[in-house]
Amino acid sequence: MKLNKLFFISVITLTFSQVRAQDLKPQNQIYLAVTHAILGEGAFPFADLPKEKQAILFSIIVNIDKSGKVDKVEFTNPSNHVDSLLRYKQVSDEIKRDKKNVFKKYKNSIYVLPILIKKWDNNNLLITPEFLKDFEKLIPEKSKLDKYRSINIMPTQLIKVSDIQY
Repeated sequence: MKLNKLFFISVITLTFSQVRAQDLKPQNQIYLAVTHAILGEGAFPFADLPKEKQAILFSIIVNIDKSGKVDKVEFTNPSNHVDSLLRYKQVSDEIKRDKKNVFKKYKNSIYVLPILIKKWDNNNLLITPEFLKDFEKLIPEKSKLDKYRSINIMPTQLIKVSDIQY
């Protein structure tokens, strides 16, 4: 009886996840790639950082070519500090793989997704000169983007993380 209930719950969960996958938009796919990278292996002890380093602000810029393939993934504000949490290569590879063919419908376009990652219980962000510089680079200048592609700037995503230790 318990086994049947577990099987039923598994089937419902699997069905729900497949339906959700069909409704994915580019910003959802990008966000999922980021959260998968954060939840991946590694360690990021937010508690060991000074308060001004407990928030990371950056954008991911995804370029989609005329055939609907991701041809380039860029990050604003790249640093070793962010890479220790985010793993740029892993995020780029997952977005480029596009297993669910999310980007195929959005040919010849650019998606810019600003992201703020902060420590779960830190609601007092310190606005330092470094943070302001990152903020200025959040949305790239139009002249630095391909003028033949449509540009889509998405709302900022907030990701709250607790101390991650593996």
